[in-house]
Amino acid sequence: RCSLYGLWGNATLGGKTLQLRALDWDVDAGLQDYPVVTIYHPGTSKLGHPFANVAWAGYIGTLTGMSSQRLGISEIGVSYPDDTFGDESMSGLPFIFVERYILQYSDTIDDALSFIADVKRTCHLILGVADGNLGTARMIQYSHSKVNFFDDQNLQPLADWHPRIPNAIYSGMDWLCPSRQFKLYTAITEQYGQITPESSIKNITAYVKTGDLHVGVYDLTDNVMYVANARGTNEQGPLEAYKRQFVRVDLNIEFARQR
Repeated sequence: RCSLYGLWGNATLGGKTLQLRALDWDVDAGLQDYPVVTIYHPGTSKLGHPFANVAWAGYIGTLTGMSSQRLGISEIGVSYPDDTFGDESMSGLPFIFVERYILQYSDTIDDALSFIADVKRTCHLILGVADGNLGTARMIQYSHSKVNFFDDQNLQPLADWHPRIPNAIYSGMDWLCPSRQFKLYTAITEQYGQITPESSIKNITAYVKTGDLHVGVYDLTDNVMYVANARGTNEQGPLEAYKRQFVRVDLNIEFARQR
């Protein structure tokens, strides 16, 4: 259970490229006690681009993050697929390293999509990739044997509970999850054309109630990330990340730091 969107052009205030990555995962396991935003500065261009990884101490895979190429990544684990998905396999590159590779090595969204098409994939997922330089986003239906790429013109699943929106890709909680899919659709369309990171935090994730463990809202135009983490053991306030204070991380500053 997670949620994502990619918005650009007429969907947002000022035509910015924005992306949501809401991680709905176990808040009873204690991961929120060890949150870390790691800024990687590869030593040479052959080792990739600087990128930000939102995770926990000791976690080197990527679930949430942005790169200095203004690429963002989102992911949803699929529990309720339909027959358009392929099969799954334990043999392949774990998806947390697929996502890390995209941030570390891809120059554009096209590079990311080509890598996803060619890599040895594993499980059922929905991925989101957005590109702040090109001003667009794609959603990917991901499995071991099949992969499909969607923009705002061919977004799937197409249903009355998951209509298409111009300049937007989105998925709420799962592939076949009508109530949450439609709730995310409603939240986006009700403020269509006026969406900012701040309004997304206030009126989208809070309304849909998505992002228990952590939430990342990416402004890929300005290269700024907003992150919230679930309540830690010795902290006060609401439990779920989407109800808590967000931290603004200016990645223009972080990526420019000297090693």
